[in-house]
Amino acid sequence: MSRGNLSSRLERVEAFARSGPSGGRCQACGLRPQDKGYIVLCGNDPQAHLPEVCPKCARATKIHIHFVYEGEEGEGA
Repeated sequence: MSRGNLSSRLERVEAFARSGPSGGRCQACGLRPQDKGYIVLCGNDPQAHLPEVCPKCARATKIHIHFVYEGEEGEGA
């Protein structure tokens, strides 16, 4: 095995070890670095056990979406 090949394999192993067995996910909130947060619709919060900001990675964990309807049901369609 060449020295360059061994070095590149070692770098990949070290990168995997840094990201952890969960593939780079935060162990507290479960979000990956590229994730924006969990979507919460109108108070229906399946991730209620999570705080608004993760204590470990300090990222916002939830995206709140509120639907606002104007007029009576069926109007404006």
